[in-house]
Amino acid sequence: MRAWVGLFLALLFLLGGGSPSWERVPGGILYQREGVRLFAELCLPQGRASRALVLVPGGFGPPTEAMGERCRRWAARGFLAVVPHLRGRGRSGGRITGCLEEAEDLALLGRILPQLGVRAHAYAGYSLGACVALKAAALEGKARGVAFVIGPVDFAEQVKVLRRTRPEALARWREIFGGLPEECPECYQRQSPLPLAARLQASLLVVQAGNDPLIPPAQACRLRDVREEAGRRVHQVALTREGEAWTLPLTKGRACLRPTGFGSLAEDHLVLFPDLHHAVTLAMEALVERFVLAWLR
Repeated sequence: MRAWVGLFLALLFLLGGGSPSWERVPGGILYQREGVRLFAELCLPQGRASRALVLVPGGFGPPTEAMGERCRRWAARGFLAVVPHLRGRGRSGGRITGCLEEAEDLALLGRILPQLGVRAHAYAGYSLGACVALKAAALEGKARGVAFVIGPVDFAEQVKVLRRTRPEALARWREIFGGLPEECPECYQRQSPLPLAARLQASLLVVQAGNDPLIPPAQACRLRDVREEAGRRVHQVALTREGEAWTLPLTKGRACLRPTGFGSLAEDHLVLFPDLHHAVTLAMEALVERFVLAWLR
């Protein structure tokens, strides 16, 4: 009988019915998943906040000062802003796995948010953090929206790009991903957010740069296709680096976009900045802000 009770409680927790444990520490909270200690930085607004934005950093290092500035800016607007230190980075333990264990960790953090007084939350993920944010939102199932900003969906394709542009980075990728694509193709298939994108219930904003040297715009179009096949309407827009309507032809890989104009912000959007590289601009930040405010109003 005890075994059955234990199995039931474990299943209840996995389905979101449990109450994950955590503790307040200077600057944020500590929590654990499968023995790994994880830290999330909190930027607190004045007074109590019932809305939260989880800002998920990219890369294999700790959060940058730019992410800290985003955190403080959202707190100044009255939101609880949360910057998770993904495993193996900053103040979190564990080993970097790319977009695997990090997504499970973040989903657990999403289930902690109600214990902090949060009634509505969304995610904004940047670069690799976009993949982690999308997976986490699909796993925990309570988010209002996900901003997927210049994020990857095909890591094997990224390796092809790195072979041409940054071959010195391949050793690090082999270490993190368990091999290169020809050595472990299943490792790269597991990394992709596309399967979970099909079950994501939250609104999705995909922001893509047309000249991204690491993530071709066709990857964003593949994410769009998955959402459309799942029955979601995806509005598609092209903007200049200043955030104005793009009026020139869309060429090469950018031509996968089928511009429709903006729709309801509660619906999915793919927004392409055809002349930008792998960087986040003021116009991108303004776009993310516009959608997050609509999701969490």
